[in-house]
Amino acid sequence: MGLRLVYGKSGTGKSTFLFNEIKEKISGDKKIYIITPEQFSFTAERELINAVGTGAALNAEVLTFNRMAYRVMNEVGGATKTALSPCGKAMLIYNILLNEKSNLNFLGKSDENIELISTQITEFKKHGVSLENLDEMIESSKDKYLKSKMNDMKIVFSKFEETIQNKYIDENDVLTILANQLAETNIFENTLIYIDEFVGFTKQEYDIIKILLNMASQVTINICTDSLEESNSPDTDIFYANKQTVQKIKDVAKEANVKMDKPVFMEKVWRFKNDELKHIEKNLYSIPYKKYENENLKNIHLFLANNQYSEIENIAIKIVKLVKNGGYRYRDISIITKNLDTYSNLCKVIFNKYQIPVFIDEKKDLSQNIIVKYLLSILEIFAKNWSYESVFNYIKTGFLDIEPEEIYALENYCLKWGIKYSKWYKGEWNFHDEDDTNRAQIERFREIRKIIVNPLIKFKENLLGTNSAKEITKRLYEFLIENEIDRKLEEKREELLNLNKVEIATEYETSWKIIMQVLDEIVLVFGDEKITFERYMQILKTGLGNNNLGKIPGTQDQVILGDIDRSRSHKIRTVFIIGLNDGMFPSVNKNEGYFNDNDRAILKENGIELAKGTIERLYEDNFNIYKAFTAASESIYLSYSSSGADGKTLRASMLVSKIKKLFPTIKEDSDIIKKESEILIENNTFEELLNQLRDYKDEDKDLDDKWIIAYNYYMSNENWKYKLVNSLKAISYTNMPERINKENIEKLYGKTLKTSVSRLEQYKSCPFSYYLKYGLNISEKDSFKVDSLDTGSFMHDTIDTFFNIVRERNIKIKFLTEEETNDIIEEIINEKLGLNKNFIFSSAPKYKVLAARLKRVVKKSMKYILESLKYSDFEVLGNEVEFKEGKEYSPIIIDLENGKKVEITGKIDRIDIAKTAEDKYIRIIDYKSSVKNIELNSVYAGLQLQLLTYLDAACKEEDVLPAGVLYFNLIDPIIKSSKNMSEEDIENEIRKKFKMQGLILADINIVKMMDNKLEKGASTIVPAYIGKDGDLSQTKTSGVSRKQFEYLQKYMNKIIKQISEEIMSGNIDIHPYYKKKKTPCDYCKYKAICGFDTANSNNQYNYINETEKNAVLEMIKEQVED
Repeated sequence: MGLRLVYGKSGTGKSTFLFNEIKEKISGDKKIYIITPEQFSFTAERELINAVGTGAALNAEVLTFNRMAYRVMNEVGGATKTALSPCGKAMLIYNILLNEKSNLNFLGKSDENIELISTQITEFKKHGVSLENLDEMIESSKDKYLKSKMNDMKIVFSKFEETIQNKYIDENDVLTILANQLAETNIFENTLIYIDEFVGFTKQEYDIIKILLNMASQVTINICTDSLEESNSPDTDIFYANKQTVQKIKDVAKEANVKMDKPVFMEKVWRFKNDELKHIEKNLYSIPYKKYENENLKNIHLFLANNQYSEIENIAIKIVKLVKNGGYRYRDISIITKNLDTYSNLCKVIFNKYQIPVFIDEKKDLSQNIIVKYLLSILEIFAKNWSYESVFNYIKTGFLDIEPEEIYALENYCLKWGIKYSKWYKGEWNFHDEDDTNRAQIERFREIRKIIVNPLIKFKENLLGTNSAKEITKRLYEFLIENEIDRKLEEKREELLNLNKVEIATEYETSWKIIMQVLDEIVLVFGDEKITFERYMQILKTGLGNNNLGKIPGTQDQVILGDIDRSRSHKIRTVFIIGLNDGMFPSVNKNEGYFNDNDRAILKENGIELAKGTIERLYEDNFNIYKAFTAASESIYLSYSSSGADGKTLRASMLVSKIKKLFPTIKEDSDIIKKESEILIENNTFEELLNQLRDYKDEDKDLDDKWIIAYNYYMSNENWKYKLVNSLKAISYTNMPERINKENIEKLYGKTLKTSVSRLEQYKSCPFSYYLKYGLNISEKDSFKVDSLDTGSFMHDTIDTFFNIVRERNIKIKFLTEEETNDIIEEIINEKLGLNKNFIFSSAPKYKVLAARLKRVVKKSMKYILESLKYSDFEVLGNEVEFKEGKEYSPIIIDLENGKKVEITGKIDRIDIAKTAEDKYIRIIDYKSSVKNIELNSVYAGLQLQLLTYLDAACKEEDVLPAGVLYFNLIDPIIKSSKNMSEEDIENEIRKKFKMQGLILADINIVKMMDNKLEKGASTIVPAYIGKDGDLSQTKTSGVSRKQFEYLQKYMNKIIKQISEEIMSGNIDIHPYYKKKKTPCDYCKYKAICGFDTANSNNQYNYINETEKNAVLEMIKEQVED
């Protein structure tokens, strides 16, 4: 019996020494065991076979401590107990937290801290902390905060132990059981044991080593360190943590009364094939360090990437070159990072493009697995009462035999009619448009509804009366089997295998087994315990959320990508260390766990030694970085990014600076300014060819001969020709549309363009959006929600109905009281809310609140609408007046130059009329649910034509003169008040908010007819101001002269004709306006279609100038007189 330490720095051949010795002793009479950490067991098995051959390997075996434990339990007893998996443990802890909420102080109601508590229980067990230790610490502790934390952990820990006692084996108890049972077996008697690749041991592992020392002929432990002496310099000694381990191993040997055999010091560095890598090993963490003066650096490479995508693409190119030209196998290459979450998906995508086989050493989150999503969506449906999201998550998993096209159509139908919650399972689906089309489709939706709802309703009914975890689990399992989920999952797996998607297919198979395991564990842990379905759902979600899919390498020849903390790199020729950015290398570890560093220090002083704190983990982190930088035998590639996925700037790691200091002549390559183009493999070269052709077209650059050769290669290759031809079309693509030809114009619009003024305004806003909306009739899918159009239409309808009722009942507006007005409005709105077209306002509580708000707005608005009429000589001539065949006014007809016509129809909210001794005057009133005013610059640009056009047409129809065009804003104003303001002051401020805005005839007599109360100052009804001299203020009145109104009316005819001719000429340019930093693109539904971008020289705004009022009027005059 003896303990031997084999030690040396990285690259000295420690593992090679062990396997060479095993090869020599394999034919002896002693069984050989190699013990490694879990992540290195596969590599160790491969190394063993390589060293001794398949046959001889029968006398040697690779074990982990866990495998060793189950080997012993199978012989001694205890293996029949069910092992509690991490997800079973999580479910149990969740249940304990819920049951013990009232007794917990520090944890309180935090049932979300399952992982934190589970990790702490694991830590207790690995470091031999018992409930008795906790009791003693709680009793003696003077720190109230720590005492509270300890007490909470004791409650949870004791309940956990009580539940699993004599029933299950916690995975963290396995090594304790091994330590207790080792003495009862002779498996390891007189054997040779080699312990390799560990960077430290837990108390459980030290206890096992102590027993093995008295059983085995010899125990050899491999340690990466430069000395066996104790170190007192944690900040400067990279091997500090390992030297602490050495001292503990010596203590264990002393306690076991086992002699220390002569240690083996591996002094010579064998791994590194060049001086550059040797220099890194010697100086990376040395103080002081030496510079490498040789200018001819060949084996250390540094790359600054524009972003993380280009960083991985650069690595892919390097790997392809190494394999293609450097005589490498993929397995000779390893990639190490400290940011696996970010780089994992990038590597999958980019390496697939470059045809590089890669194994990513990660555990995949089970929650994104299709069968888990299916199961969780069922729970969500019941938990969230059939919410829209939960039901469609359930449908879209693909287990319901509904075609994808039908799912999309059903989703649109449900969105349009607000089908969610109880509407899924209550009442009939009779929702349809007024034209009652698509009855067959609606009938199909009803059938699909049964496919979705009936199995779930049956499942819910089967749950009635079940009140134990065992019964609920049985019903859930029966539901899965009745709906043939296992068969459907197997079919999906076969499809994936046929598509050569082996990894996902394997994941599907494994996930079903895991779900069955989780259900089994619920029965095992909770059994007949009384439990509500709600509690059961949370427990199941917890179990599924705490499970991962681990992977093992699928083929031997592949690049390995792994996290630095558990890298499996071994016998690697080249290593790529990626993501060398600040905060990652070294990492900033702020997660202290349940107990912080201060707590751990106090506990250690009192004899309870837990895992390392953040400072000690930083030393361990530095050692892992050292291991990564010294993993390769031939070359090392270092890279970092200047920006992350979110576009934010990233700083270089201090290690980049250190490398630059160690190697002053190192050249840092980068793709930030210029990316090198190379011919490597077909996929990559094809993309690069397209880039070259694009530069050739856009920047008028010469095309290198090699790219002409590449072009000819792809054009002559039948597998690539079609793709190249289409790609060339894409390169020459511009988003600028061609004019519509004459034939198609007539198909779209006919010989007479039937339109409205608002549509013509839309055309001037952007011709292309007009074409999409009114030419092609492209629209967004209907959604069951209130938008500004709904509320605006509702208020317009209400006001229109109000005036109709007043007219029918022969009520004089001037004598209407506010109470009578409100009663009429209440009557109108209540009736309208019962109508099918306003069904949305009574469908949900939030819409009922909105309806109440609309009542308030309409009542308040109507008060001031009536007030503006009471104090005016203008009377309502008509409301909701239409320009249309058979209506109040004829449509506006304009003849175009090419013999075609334009027929404009539309509707005016209100026309008022007043009479003087000589003439009649009319004004147009438009109700707006947002604040609006007449903007002459917009009028001139053709963006605001509606009111002036209808005014002109009405004047011609009635043979009257124009008095004005005004907006009445239907708003719910907020007034800034002060303590000194009276009720009358507040009322006056509100009245100002309801003052009409627009353009009026600058005639004092007409103005006074609009506001009978106005003598001087500002009108509260219209945008007018009378000065002290009794005249209209030119600057404070929004008015124009009679002649200017005449010019405006003529201009309307001219610009409408111009716009119509542009439409009928087929012009559909992408040419949105830009005015006061606003553009229609800000709210355009079609911007994803047109791809408007001012970076494209063809895409430019139609800039609207900000010109002074009189100057605009002069420009309009010139246009008319031209």
